[in-house]
Amino acid sequence: MTNVLRYVALSLHSTPVPLSLQVLMTCVSESDRFLWKYNDEPESSYYSKACGSYLPYMQTAMNCYVSYIGEAERSTEEHLIDYQKLCNTVGDSNLSVAEFLAIWRNGTQLLQKNGSVSLVEPLTSPITLPSQDVSASLKYVYYTFYNFSAAFNFSVIINAMIGLFIVLATWANYSRANGIFVRFVRSKLLVPAIFNTTHQSECKVLPFYKSILPTRGEAIAVAAFLLVNGVLALYNYPLVNSQMDSKLFFLIRCVANRTGGLSFGLIPASILLAGRNNLIQKLTGMPYSSCIFFHKWVARTMTLYASIHALLWTIYGTIRLRTSFWYFFANFSYWRWGAYATIAAIILIFHSIHSLKAKQYEIFLVVHITLVIIFLVGCLKHCAEFGWLGWIYIAIGMWAWDRFGRIWRLLFKFGGYKNAYAQVVSTQDELFRITIPCVDQKNFGFFPGCYAFIYFQNRKWFWQSHPFTLMKAGENIEIIVRAKKGLTRELFRSLPTNGTRLPLRIALEGPYGHEAPLKTYTNTLLVTSGAGIPGPLSYLQKATENAPHFEHFSFVWIVPTEAFLETMQEAISRVCEKLREAHCEARFNIHVYVTRPQGLAPLKWLPREIKLNRFKPNIQNLVQDFCETCCGSTAVLSCANSSLDDLVRRYVSDEIFKRGHRIDYYDELQVW
Repeated sequence: MTNVLRYVALSLHSTPVPLSLQVLMTCVSESDRFLWKYNDEPESSYYSKACGSYLPYMQTAMNCYVSYIGEAERSTEEHLIDYQKLCNTVGDSNLSVAEFLAIWRNGTQLLQKNGSVSLVEPLTSPITLPSQDVSASLKYVYYTFYNFSAAFNFSVIINAMIGLFIVLATWANYSRANGIFVRFVRSKLLVPAIFNTTHQSECKVLPFYKSILPTRGEAIAVAAFLLVNGVLALYNYPLVNSQMDSKLFFLIRCVANRTGGLSFGLIPASILLAGRNNLIQKLTGMPYSSCIFFHKWVARTMTLYASIHALLWTIYGTIRLRTSFWYFFANFSYWRWGAYATIAAIILIFHSIHSLKAKQYEIFLVVHITLVIIFLVGCLKHCAEFGWLGWIYIAIGMWAWDRFGRIWRLLFKFGGYKNAYAQVVSTQDELFRITIPCVDQKNFGFFPGCYAFIYFQNRKWFWQSHPFTLMKAGENIEIIVRAKKGLTRELFRSLPTNGTRLPLRIALEGPYGHEAPLKTYTNTLLVTSGAGIPGPLSYLQKATENAPHFEHFSFVWIVPTEAFLETMQEAISRVCEKLREAHCEARFNIHVYVTRPQGLAPLKWLPREIKLNRFKPNIQNLVQDFCETCCGSTAVLSCANSSLDDLVRRYVSDEIFKRGHRIDYYDELQVW
């Protein structure tokens, strides 16, 4: 087990270079600056002269090694034994320890001071290397390899910080602490939108760029993540001026090496957060949209590191080494694949802009997956000789696990493609319903608020999958769909307008999501609007099964017209019937608000438990009145249009701090 862990750890960074080899490397480099009366064969090792092929050179390097190894408690003989082992490893030497000691003793009698050495005549005797040059070069070599180690260590710290965030979010998900400090933190720092305005609604950040703004909690987490990354990326770069490089080019090399390693260290986290089948959502109650938000920022940071790494090595190669970029590109596969991976990562970032993704999501998805594959293959090829592949193997393992989970849900939990049918429920509002009959509920695992990705067995649409909230109707699963663009618009147009059913063959990949634990609260407010009703209505249906548990349960549905209300007539009637059977009508309030009423006549089919209001509600008063009335633990759940959802979030955030009882907000709207 220990060997396995050691192998895994070694795979996460480049092969460690011990200090003894760094000193030998420095001594060979400094010895090479002098002219010697001996030339190695072209195919010989870099260390061959230092390991026996030319004794004066070897004695010079040995003297340098013994002088700068820096372990005073060890004897010279012990240092020379280490030197002999290094030569056996890297210099193809077959000399014995006794021979090394004899060569050393002979060399000490012949050493010349470097000041008396001719710079024109080739050397035939060992010399003492300039101490200032050796010290500078040793520091150069040390910090070159230090930045590889730092990249690994800092990557571990960054990933540990991500793990800490998950632990804290898990604790917050299950904690019911409600002291004044906790209420302040939740009310002012975690729950509200970042500017207390929009979160789910698109915001025009720039004249040409729209985006979805985070909550304050998400923004704080990302800010902390970026701060730690910035500190670790910039920490401890000593400026060394040596015979090997100037201070500037040494700094360029160090930054390039460190950012390359830091980039690899973020790849697994980026893949994990993008996956549909990860434990983070289950542990933290975090919606998938939040995971995607964090995925974007981890990926952006990773791409920034990769871009810096690529740019600095390009600068170093073209300016310091005075070699064309295309020479490296054509002759070194690691350079070529690194360029491919970096370009793929940059394209991934720019083509993931929310406004572009929202317009052509399916095309975005195919392009995204293709670019990710190019990126991962490029990373594997780029570092095939350098190490660091453990990060890629972990990322590929996470990606494969997520894909396996998707196939498992599609084929085994749901059972593959099944017969279903679709029918128009409102031509005015462009709504239609998809019904999948006789679903094995136990195996499928339906729960309120869950969603699934729907696949159509159709030659035109087979490659597409769209997420929809599910609703249970007896043994059936129903999906309410508003026709937008693309597939949903085409399907709506193909349906008969008289309500006739159109047979379909579909499969569901799911269920996904997280069920809000409403049963742990004594008071619950559900707010929904339009076609967002399936999730909240499922919560309402489940709540009626344990109706006496709740002191106050308020369900608010805001619709544009009465015709919209009629689309859910059957489901609403079933809920009201259950309430009558449980004799809990007084505890449950069901309010429907029609914002654009078509008339004032009462709806004959409407159960008496439903209070119909033909005006637009004041969301602030609605939330405040409910929270003020309640005196126990309170949950507010919203799944409405984006602007309404943002209003509910804002007013619930205010109430969290003002009220003495625990108030939790659950946002069921998913925008990514």
